Amino acid sequence: MTNFTHLYQSYKVSMVRITLRTVDGDLSNGSAFHIGDGWLVTAAHVINGGEIEEMVSEHCSQQLNIEKIIVHPDERVDLAIVKTNLDLSHYLTKTIMTGFPDGFIQTDHIEIGGHLDDWIGDELVLSKVLLMGYPPVPLSNGAVLLAAEGEVNAVIDKYTGPHPHFIISCMGRGGYSGGPVLSEHGFLLGVLTESLVNKDQSEELGYSSAISVEPLLQLLHENSVYPGKNKEILKVLFDGSDDWDHLINNENEK
Repeated sequence: MTNFTHLYQSYKVSMVRITLRTVDGDLSNGSAFHIGDGWLVTAAHVINGGEIEEMVSEHCSQQLNIEKIIVHPDERVDLAIVKTNLDLSHYLTKTIMTGFPDGFIQTDHIEIGGHLDDWIGDELVLSKVLLMGYPPVPLSNGAVLLAAEGEVNAVIDKYTGPHPHFIISCMGRGGYSGGPVLSEHGFLLGVLTESLVNKDQSEELGYSSAISVEPLLQLLHENSVYPGKNKEILKVLFDGSDDWDHLINNENEK
């Protein structure tokens, strides 16, 4: 059985908070996560939602410099990747973690799953997930990383855009957008992009929706971005490597 405390401890260092100044002058939080070599993944609407006030790695209390932003060319696909100067090598080489003997992985980035759109049925329904992000917490004197354990309730195809979306049981809240939805097996299942609601309902009343990873993998490949260990899965998918079975077995063993 997955220990979600270990999963959270493994990947919390990869999280980045994005704070925006909206057109109305208000401050709004979004989330992003590190996939290796300074590259972050987030939802496109987080990046386009206003003027970026700061992009912060809370783990190392570092405000990041943005070097490049690449938004998915299809406006219906709410994904973006951002090149920054984030470097967590000190955490990997100088920090010794104790008290997490089983299931804990000391890593500076999140590994992307290899589940392509055509392979996704209902096999993942009721599997467990971990969502992380930066919704504002009333009365808190600062931003705090929230983690929520949930499950996959359904897999849907939206009539407003391509690619499967995972409906998860975690309550929708502003600030989770762009955050990772991690499978209980330790890989990125999808990216939280929206809360599906009717008309003007509050997003807390909607269904939390995470887009699957194929459009992210395509976006990385099309822009020749092969970060961290995620280079392995991109090589398998797009360069015709014959290591697919080995890669899938490694995912299942996590």
